[in-house]
Amino acid sequence: MEAIVDSGASAPMVGEKVAKKLGVWKRARKVKVKQGDGSHLSGRNFVINHWFQVFSSPGISLGKFSVDAEVLDIGKNDVVLGLSWLKKNRFVVNPMDRCLKNVSTGLVIPYSVRWIPTVSLIDLEEEPLEDGEVLLILDASEWYSRYAQVFS
Repeated sequence: MEAIVDSGASAPMVGEKVAKKLGVWKRARKVKVKQGDGSHLSGRNFVINHWFQVFSSPGISLGKFSVDAEVLDIGKNDVVLGLSWLKKNRFVVNPMDRCLKNVSTGLVIPYSVRWIPTVSLIDLEEEPLEDGEVLLILDASEWYSRYAQVFS
C-alpha cells in the first residue's frame, strides 16, 4: 500500500477498497467530511481500527503503527495519514530531508515526494478586491522544486 501524508488533513482516511480487505466497523451515525475547497467526500458511514507496518526494504521493518481511520471515497489513494495520526504517533514532517521523524524515539521514515499542485478557489465576485489591493498567489511546491537543492 502507498500512504499520503497530509498534515492539512485533520484525520486519517482509507479508501473503500483497502477497508474491505481490512474489515470495517459501522458508525452509529454519519459524520460530515468537508474538504478544503468546501466540497464534501462521500462515505461517512464506516471506520477502520487496524495497524500497518513500515518497511525500509524487503524484510526490514521500521515499526508497526495503529490507525483509526474514516472510510471514504478518496479516489485511487489507499491511505491518507492526517495531522491527528502524526500527533498521536509523535511524528514531524521534515521536508528538507524528505522524511518523517519520531520526536520520541528518533525513528526516521524516508518518503518520496510527488508534487501535487496547490488549488485554491477564489470568488472575486463574492469578495471583490478593493482599489489598490493586489492578489498574490504563491505556489510553494514550485518554489521548493526549483530552490530546495540550493539550501540542502
